[in-house]
Amino acid sequence: MKKLKIFLDTSVYSSLFDNRIPNRQKMTQDFWNNIGDYELYYSEIILEEINAVSNENLKKDMKNLLKDGEKLKTSTEVENLTQIYIKEGLIPEKYENDAVLIALTSVYSLDILVSWNFKHLVKRKTRIGVNLINLKNGYKTIEILAPPEL
Repeated sequence: MKKLKIFLDTSVYSSLFDNRIPNRQKMTQDFWNNIGDYELYYSEIILEEINAVSNENLKKDMKNLLKDGEKLKTSTEVENLTQIYIKEGLIPEKYENDAVLIALTSVYSLDILVSWNFKHLVKRKTRIGVNLINLKNGYKTIEILAPPEL
């Protein structure tokens, strides 16, 4: 069976180690227990966000999780699609990196963007809007899900 191609945002990596919300941490651990079922992808944005973590042990642990994934590069195509998501009001310009994550998932024809970000990513308006824009611009539809939804 073909593995689903999933892009993980930083919240999925950090939640694995964040015990402030035990239920979310447990759901993330359960998700990671089955991580071999998927093809993993990440980007420079994720690496930058992990590098910004001040706790060196946590940073090292999070970087170790990247070793099983493939790093995607931004391109003019990704940048153009990012701007469409922002122009259409799906993602505020202030949170451009979130729009880049969606564009990377779309341009590279991945199946799912996995995130704990319910403010801009994992919400009905974004899911519907992204797929309308994608279809209008020649990209396949994608899913945007939280880890327990997989």
